[in-house]
Amino acid sequence: MLPLENNKWSNKMTNDISELEYLLFNINRPVVCTKCSDEFIEGSTDAKSLQEYTKLDVGFSDRGFQVWCRRHELNVCHFNFDGQKPEVDFRCLEKKDPK
Repeated sequence: MLPLENNKWSNKMTNDISELEYLLFNINRPVVCTKCSDEFIEGSTDAKSLQEYTKLDVGFSDRGFQVWCRRHELNVCHFNFDGQKPEVDFRCLEKKDPK
């Protein structure tokens, strides 16, 4: 995690599972390639889901964070951090099956 000033996570990484729920899948508005979405909706692919059809690369750039469509070789989204260092947490948290 890269801490930000005046941030509740600054200078500490918690291992308290109740404070790590944000590391589980919480996407409620996915970022998708418009062309991939259009092709999937038109039925011009045999993919069973848009998630299966898209081929996105995501990662940090000199400007910020970019989402790139490999299928159409185009920018989907580029976040500009305006020189600020965002909070980033690369830890993996797996939800355990209740048995």
